[in-house]
Amino acid sequence: MTPPPSPDPAPHAPHRRPYGSVRLSAPVAVAPTRPHPGAGARRWYGPRVPLPPLSMGTLRRRDGAGRRD
Repeated sequence: MTPPPSPDPAPHAPHRRPYGSVRLSAPVAVAPTRPHPGAGARRWYGPRVPLPPLSMGTLRRRDGAGRRD
């Protein structure tokens, strides 16, 4: 017994743009990037001082520092 012939594949639908997209008549130029004001103010001056790692006991310490009562 032979299998039935497969149906022809459906013709491709025209390409659909996503909802809300707009077709432009010409390419859009990219806006020039400008440096952010204050970007140079974040420079580090002097040697970096290594800090000891915080322990859970240090974070849980209840000596009143940082209390929000």
